[in-house]
Amino acid sequence: MLNPEIKKISVIGLGLMGRPISTLLMKAGYEVSGFDIVKKRVANLVPLGLKQAKSAETAAKGADLILLSLPNWQAVLETVEGKEGIIAGAQRGLVVLDTSTSPPWETKTMAKRLAQKGIEWMDVPISGSSAQARVGNMVFMAGGKKAVFRRIKPVLDRIGKKTVYVGKHGEAAMLKLVVNHVLFLNQAAAIEGMTLGLKAGLDPNIMLDVITSGAASSDLIMARGKDMLAGNFEPKGPVGLAIKDLGLSLESAKKLGVMLPIGALYFQLLLKTLFNGWEGQDATIVFKLYQQLSEKTNGPK
Repeated sequence: MLNPEIKKISVIGLGLMGRPISTLLMKAGYEVSGFDIVKKRVANLVPLGLKQAKSAETAAKGADLILLSLPNWQAVLETVEGKEGIIAGAQRGLVVLDTSTSPPWETKTMAKRLAQKGIEWMDVPISGSSAQARVGNMVFMAGGKKAVFRRIKPVLDRIGKKTVYVGKHGEAAMLKLVVNHVLFLNQAAAIEGMTLGLKAGLDPNIMLDVITSGAASSDLIMARGKDMLAGNFEPKGPVGLAIKDLGLSLESAKKLGVMLPIGALYFQLLLKTLFNGWEGQDATIVFKLYQQLSEKTNGPK
């Protein structure tokens, strides 16, 4: 029988998303432990009340809930099943939430493996950037057992704006790929449109004001439009993660027999930014590619 109340939470991965999530959990009154292979990330949160864990194994000991915020599936595997991983320190009934963008087919099999050890697994990816996470403007998508969802929902509701039960294991992970795919194509639309406007000599501030005030507006343009026009590509969703995420979307499409030609083209543009050495920048740096191409053409007649 599951204990319905969650008090002790461990967050593994204290990067762009894990740090604000940990901070929000502490503000909500939970006892929070944290682990990251980059020790400085842990040390920065200790003054705020975070308890330092020396490994994923120690983070699992005594925890009611573990939240993973990791860059890729290989990191998830090592954290859960590797040496000094979660399994080594977990007790039966522990709930593990994977908030990473993970392959749906992999998360399904992980749920089965952990169930054999009495550990509950949920894929709970997030819709929202690191800037949105800092203010709790996140949407959580949950895939797994409905009974486990009911247990974790109060926690997620306290740090996000919406928590949705998607369905069985892997379905939330799949929905995250869909959300990301739409986001990337929103990026492409904004970049192309604004490049056209700039080349035509439009005032960028007026252009952005009209776009964000009308039917063409989106959360992406509201959040990143000014930065793109100013040439500020501080990573809120880095190029490397975008390539991984959109790559998973395209891989899923291949498995399902679905054509995604526009997404495939945008994937090539993201790859070009990587080849240019911009992997540490925000994925919207594709805008810079467009600007470079437009500079090589004649202006308005």
